[in-house]
Amino acid sequence: MDKGVLVDFTKAIAKELGMSAHIKVDPLARSMQNVIGGQVNFHMPLIKSPGYYQKDLPYDHSTATIFHVNFVLYTSKTKPLTMEQLKTAKIETDRAHVEYFPFITIPSSCIECSLKKISKGRIDGFIFADFAADGFVKANAMSELKRKSYRVFDVKIILPKGGQGSPVDRLLTKAINGLKAKGEYQRIMGAIDLPYNDWQP
Repeated sequence: MDKGVLVDFTKAIAKELGMSAHIKVDPLARSMQNVIGGQVNFHMPLIKSPGYYQKDLPYDHSTATIFHVNFVLYTSKTKPLTMEQLKTAKIETDRAHVEYFPFITIPSSCIECSLKKISKGRIDGFIFADFAADGFVKANAMSELKRKSYRVFDVKIILPKGGQGSPVDRLLTKAINGLKAKGEYQRIMGAIDLPYNDWQP
């Protein structure tokens, strides 16, 4: 696969540095294992895990943030939740993100299924990235749902352990800062690095 925002971003980083880049699109688990094992220089993207979950990570986050992602709490309009109530509520999230929360969440592998479970009263809420879930809400005219910002996460590049501050990390930071100064960052990443929009179904 040679297309996509992040592929274009990686190519732009290489061009900014006057280097060539070998880009390989792999499943998340394999790509991350390649970084952990030192087979590749870096993987992108990965949401920076919250502070309470960073101590024993087998990799490092880049110094530079490559974009931001808005995680949204979807609930029923008739049964909205406060942030405090999340600790005891039945909440689903994408299975890759269950450990990103300071309360128990239920893994989900189907965005649309989780959203429909809210409508049927089978769960209290679903938390996930707006760009991934909003499309299903709009396409299915799910006017019974309520949206609320949960948290804005930084999205980073991941590096082999000990990689923060390394030559690779410094090169990435230099390139990203250069792209931002030239307006290239906004041209490429503007499609996904968006502020939270508090629209309602």
